[in-house]
Amino acid sequence: MKRLNNSQPLAVAVQYAPLNTSMKIVPQGGMSTMQFYRQTTQQWIPDHTHAYAYDENGALVDGPLMLMPEWSIIDTDNVLDTSALYPTVFWYVDDMQITDTNATKDFYLSGNALVVRKNFTHLKGGVVYCELHFTDTRTGSPFVLSDSIPLSAILHADEQWSIQILNDRTRKHFPLAYGDTQYAFEAAAYIGSNEKTDIVTWFWDFSEDNGVSWNEIDGDCLWYVSGKNSNILTIDMDFTENILLRCRINTSPTGTKPDIPNEATASIAWRFPALRPVVYSYGGDRVIAETSEMTFGLIVHNPKHSDLSLAQQREWLLCDWTLRKQGSKDTPMSLAESDVMVSVSDKLLRNSSDIKYIADPQCSLRGPFAKLQTSSGDDILSSSGLTITARS
Repeated sequence: MKRLNNSQPLAVAVQYAPLNTSMKIVPQGGMSTMQFYRQTTQQWIPDHTHAYAYDENGALVDGPLMLMPEWSIIDTDNVLDTSALYPTVFWYVDDMQITDTNATKDFYLSGNALVVRKNFTHLKGGVVYCELHFTDTRTGSPFVLSDSIPLSAILHADEQWSIQILNDRTRKHFPLAYGDTQYAFEAAAYIGSNEKTDIVTWFWDFSEDNGVSWNEIDGDCLWYVSGKNSNILTIDMDFTENILLRCRINTSPTGTKPDIPNEATASIAWRFPALRPVVYSYGGDRVIAETSEMTFGLIVHNPKHSDLSLAQQREWLLCDWTLRKQGSKDTPMSLAESDVMVSVSDKLLRNSSDIKYIADPQCSLRGPFAKLQTSSGDDILSSSGLTITARS
């Protein structure tokens, strides 16, 4: 018999079905993790600083909140006696581990339970996190199970503050249609259904980036008219194209800054008209022997309204007149004129090649008034020290 030395052995490994695991944090005694809070009397229901109290059905209605971890570990192969697995329990409140067993503390351990003796408010709650650690003795693999629950309070409905904007919260300014450019935004404050507008302190601020950042109303806000510390704020849309406004309150009539998170916002923006400028010539569109110059002007149609008057044109339109050959791709010749009327010498128009010229105003609609500044960014002031503005 000859021994073969090139046989291939086979390695055999034991494979177990994965454990089925779950866990959750369960309040004991039927008590809720949500409290009701009465701000004026500093009362909580339930009050976690009180002794345990039960109703006639034996349900826990007052006193500390006890939280227990409940878990399930199932071995579908029935190799493990999962009832003999006792995980190690770890408790955390707002990311801080609780290890104290002193029953006078806000949070303490009682066996595997966490006991909460602290009350929460609608402004500040807490988060409880629990971890269970155990080892699968079949494989030596560690397991970690976890769950978390929030702890918070709800302000009683009759004590909830609210702020309301009484106007349309999204408004439009039609700059060429309305004579009055000032707008008032009125707000009201309530506790429940009771109006408290006159007994609070008001604070208005503004945002120019759709609420990403907020700014105080100060002397640089040319659009501000009045009311930044009252419930009615008045602004002038001749000095801003769009703005988001926010009002907040201090619940005291002598407050110096907002003391509750409630707020209300409103916005207003220009709605530019769809103007249609049409060029015309005062002397017709022909260059004749007697022509020494041609004067071009505009008829500006404003849909649903009268055509713009010459005064309105000069207030609202900025022109950049050019002259170009019809059908040519050459760069247009600038006439260096920004008025709504321009006079062109006949020498620029006469030719013997049947070339037609086009006078193009290249109109832009002016926006709100803005400060005039030097190239270094300094404001240009009048002789009396006032800021000089012009439509941008």
